[in-house]
Amino acid sequence: MIRSMVFAVVLTLVALPVLAADPPAQAARGKAIFFDASKKTQCATCHQLGKEGTPVGPDLTQIARVAPKAFEISMLSTRTVYAKEVETKVKQKFAAMIAAENDKEVTLYNLNELPPEKMVVPRDSIYAIRDNGTWKHPPESTGYTKEQIADVIAFIRFVASGDTKGVDPAVLK
Repeated sequence: MIRSMVFAVVLTLVALPVLAADPPAQAARGKAIFFDASKKTQCATCHQLGKEGTPVGPDLTQIARVAPKAFEISMLSTRTVYAKEVETKVKQKFAAMIAAENDKEVTLYNLNELPPEKMVVPRDSIYAIRDNGTWKHPPESTGYTKEQIADVIAFIRFVASGDTKGVDPAVLK
């Protein structure tokens, strides 16, 4: 009995991703870029990985397994389906990510503020929520090199699954 319990505990520990371990060099560089506080448009301004960052944008661990080129395309897209334009009845317009909504209110993040400002807006004060036509995903204009993009992808893959293989920047060219 004790032997099978010890085996089950060891098996569980071995099967867990190596998230507590230090990331490989490429993922460590990606982590530095992701959380670079010197840039207003750092990834962590809108994305959370683990317990760090802000959970405004989508969970990037969910797309960590896509091909690096597809990941790069989503990073550098000028528009995203998640961003909406909110117009209030007093004609205030701003780009936002909707976090939650019900019959009485909409919880959203105002993307015109850096970092994005969390707001709870009464539904009856909203005139319209539309597709966004102006807000651009920040990595599109930051000038990241292919190497930096590969580093960020490697970091996200490491956090998502313990992947230590890294990403060859050449596949992004």
